[in-house]
Amino acid sequence: MNGIFISHSTKNKELVERLVEFLRSGMGIENSKIFCTSINGTLPTGKDFVQIIKQEVKEREMVIALITPEYLESQFCMMELGAAWIEAEYLCPILAGGVEYQDLSESPLQGIQMRKIDKEEDLCAVYNEMVKQGRASLDIVQFNKKLQEFLKHAVTYGRQEERATCPDSNGYHKVVIEEERTVPAPYRCYKIKGRLDIEAADGADDKESHWIFYKAGVFADLKKGDVVFLKVGKTERKYFADIGWARNIYPDKMYKDV
Repeated sequence: MNGIFISHSTKNKELVERLVEFLRSGMGIENSKIFCTSINGTLPTGKDFVQIIKQEVKEREMVIALITPEYLESQFCMMELGAAWIEAEYLCPILAGGVEYQDLSESPLQGIQMRKIDKEEDLCAVYNEMVKQGRASLDIVQFNKKLQEFLKHAVTYGRQEERATCPDSNGYHKVVIEEERTVPAPYRCYKIKGRLDIEAADGADDKESHWIFYKAGVFADLKKGDVVFLKVGKTERKYFADIGWARNIYPDKMYKDV
């Protein structure tokens, strides 16, 4: 079967939808040639989706693996990646969301050429390869136009500090402490890298910073660079003269990664 299988985490739905649109409008790949489970109608109702995915990975000539932090944390995605490594005629790993080459040093992709989603030269290289293999149409003007549109989003997504962190299947957000803020005793306040992907009754702003706030002794003290898993109890949006709009995150549960 000709076509492309998009291996991705469901938590990266917005990014993968933009990638699929780029493949369609920028590279001239027909809808029928793209299999992506985040696109409505790809998986038929009432069917065993695991078996369908296994078959599609096996039969499609090309697999694009959109590798993000969420992808690496998903056992299902890693199984897809392993199957693609074995079965795919052309495996194209694309790194996003701050993932670096060394993050895959112990994976089946060690020693395999990988591309970055926010690098223009990398996307051009993928396009040239696909044109040579007959998988994409040759229309340089259209490709360059859509490439610049896609990069505007891809570059932003690649900046970890601007991304929203989704909770895992148990409701925990994994975050990194960026700095400590001095607050009156006995409280603790720490800025996290990026933001939490949460719904807020008081509105939300993708430019607001997020801060963990709690009473000393309830949870352990933290420091810059600590990796923390937390469940959100509630949040509160406030304005401060020195940092602008910020959101206090009051954790319900929290522990440090060891």
